[in-house]
Amino acid sequence: MVEDRLLFAEEDQPPAAPTSDVGAWKVMIVDDQEDVHSVTRLVLDDFAFEGRKVICLSAYSGAEAKAMIQKHPDVAVMLLDVVMETHRAGLDVAQFIRSEARNQLVRIILRTGQAGEAPEREVVTELDINDYRQKTELTADRLITAVTTAIRSYRDLKIINESRRGFHLLAMSVAHQIRNRTVAIAGFANIIKRKDESSPEVAEYLETILEESSRLESMVQDVTDYAAIEVDILRPSNIREMLEDAMDVVDGRRTDAESSVGWDIFCPDQTVLVDPDLFVQTFVALFQNAVDFSDDSPKVRITVSPGILACSIKVTDYGTGIEEANLPHIFDPFFSLKPKGSGMGLSIVKKVAMEHQWDVSVETESGQGTTVRIVIPRRELTGVSG
Repeated sequence: MVEDRLLFAEEDQPPAAPTSDVGAWKVMIVDDQEDVHSVTRLVLDDFAFEGRKVICLSAYSGAEAKAMIQKHPDVAVMLLDVVMETHRAGLDVAQFIRSEARNQLVRIILRTGQAGEAPEREVVTELDINDYRQKTELTADRLITAVTTAIRSYRDLKIINESRRGFHLLAMSVAHQIRNRTVAIAGFANIIKRKDESSPEVAEYLETILEESSRLESMVQDVTDYAAIEVDILRPSNIREMLEDAMDVVDGRRTDAESSVGWDIFCPDQTVLVDPDLFVQTFVALFQNAVDFSDDSPKVRITVSPGILACSIKVTDYGTGIEEANLPHIFDPFFSLKPKGSGMGLSIVKKVAMEHQWDVSVETESGQGTTVRIVIPRRELTGVSG
């Protein structure tokens, strides 16, 4: 039982691979007990992953940890004590990292010497905790295993994040180049149109060129918008106000010759933690889709249903519906059933939902209409009333 009494037991370790201080993995130890820092440093002193050493940083309180993570946003792993200056200081640090510091990459391993201080399921789900251990469980081997798993996860998340950034830059560069060519094509077409008024046939061709240039410009803008989607700052935002903003955008696109949209909205007073601009962008796309696939007098029903675990928002139209063969492709980029659509509207909806970790589902019946349901998990809610 010696192993159970020691924080870290002595165990044989395989020979370490050659290491370098360049690009070392940063591990932050957050604990109010000096001996925990000392023992952790002792265990990790000779540890290396993929040829890179570990550098240990120390914070002795929740407040110190918050300041340090902002100074070192490239920390790979945080070994975080739950109980320090308060009974939930560690949980407050984790909440700060994810919500205020907006650091989704650092992997957090909670450590506690007091069983029951942090319910495992709640913590892991809501705060994106990588692991949760009693201090008495962590022998040297188990700590090494936990840190190795966490660093590997951090590395993979960084690769994904950098790939997304690369895609964003590529999309922006391609869009810029296409936009320049489109402007040139439209410009020369307008010059020819002004100089040659003798041929109706040529004028028709030029008009087609201008229309297609405009359509291409619109598609480039949609791709740019898609590539630029990234959650900025999550703010407590009123759902009804955001939905009404989206409705106003769609109404503003209607011409005088078109009938107004019949909005039917049921929305109890409800606040959610979201990026409000992306929320509005999402529902503009959903509302516009509902209107475009309705008849000349479009009607759209919006139902917001707050719950204990989640908030559900349903957008229902009474239009043409979606054929079963097309249903698997509706979120694919450039897939469109509109004669002049870019096919990016629902792709944007899907990406915003993924960025916020919302669930999106579609129910439809050909010729009867479509309902799109977005579910915002309970962890996103900041209050329910009504």
